[in-house]
Amino acid sequence: MENACLKGSAFFRAAWERREGTCRVRGREASLEEAVTAASGLLKGARNPLIYGLDNSTIEAQQVALRLARRLGAVVDDTSSFCQGALTQGIITGKVPTCTLAEAAQLADMMVYWGANPYHAHPRHLSKYTYYPRSQYREAGWMPDVVLAGVDVRETETSITCHKMFWLSPGGDREFIGQVMSALAGKEASMQAASFATLIEEAHFTVFFVGLGLVYSLGNDLDPFLGLLTEARSRGKAAAVPMVGHFNTMGFNHTLYGDTGYVNRVSFANGGGPQHGPEFSILRQLRGGAVDCLLVVGADPFTSLPHPLVSTLASVPIICLDPFPTPTFEGAQVAIPVAPSAVEVPGTARRMDGEVVTLPQAQTARGPSDGEVLGRLLEALD
Repeated sequence: MENACLKGSAFFRAAWERREGTCRVRGREASLEEAVTAASGLLKGARNPLIYGLDNSTIEAQQVALRLARRLGAVVDDTSSFCQGALTQGIITGKVPTCTLAEAAQLADMMVYWGANPYHAHPRHLSKYTYYPRSQYREAGWMPDVVLAGVDVRETETSITCHKMFWLSPGGDREFIGQVMSALAGKEASMQAASFATLIEEAHFTVFFVGLGLVYSLGNDLDPFLGLLTEARSRGKAAAVPMVGHFNTMGFNHTLYGDTGYVNRVSFANGGGPQHGPEFSILRQLRGGAVDCLLVVGADPFTSLPHPLVSTLASVPIICLDPFPTPTFEGAQVAIPVAPSAVEVPGTARRMDGEVVTLPQAQTARGPSDGEVLGRLLEALD
């Protein structure tokens, strides 16, 4: 834990102090064996189960979950379904150029945080991977020879650090991109858009760090941004890196894509090949009342989903695997506490830039991992 950031040290402390240690079946304490038996019974009796989460699990646990989904004929989805999924799909398929964080830190001469505030979301992003760890410095002082820019709707800790800030009205990203494209084409544009276009024209390597502010503003239609990225690449090198929130979202997206050709919203129903479409997102599945059993792994839909959808969960049997006593864990028919990945569970994960990293075991495990429990559920179905 030495030198951990605020977010990292809080996670380590929570893993030690705020752990949930007792399995529960319909509100009463139960053994792990009883909980696995009850969970497998719910899954066996479901006609349209949905497995959701896994962004806080190791790649190894994600692989077990996909085997379970195939065995059940279940729908599987994660938070990228309504967050960064469109961008990560483009990156994985090669349609969207990207780069590693090391390449951004050492080679980029323009960095843009767009709709993102890493000061809170990724506290060491600036200091460890992008702006500050550069090896080349100006002769006159410490400042690296790079432009740090931001696009946002409000002042943040990150915006104070940026050399250039571009302020938008909420939802104004599409219009701003159109103005920048006009400026790059030599047409009339606003002063702010013209200034942004000048930065792109003068840069040799531009990296866009894409936050949810941009994604939600564009309504997951990233074509305007991809057009801007293409224009930037015509003037030099340019890349996009998604500012994903959970530590192994990219791992889930890569794992599912390698197995099915899709990064989220996949159904294994009817014993055929995997099906994909917006109708298999957790949002559409709950809204349509299709889910008759929900297996949640390391996620908290009671907190993260819109309230009207959360209210539909009252009639859905829920199985929850989580290290912490979240609202979803507390409300689940079967709740199984698991050891936290990357603290007590070793394995591998993918960073936001797609690089595979090894997660050592920092502490002795005080319970089964989510991968172990998923494996036991798979065995119980035979």
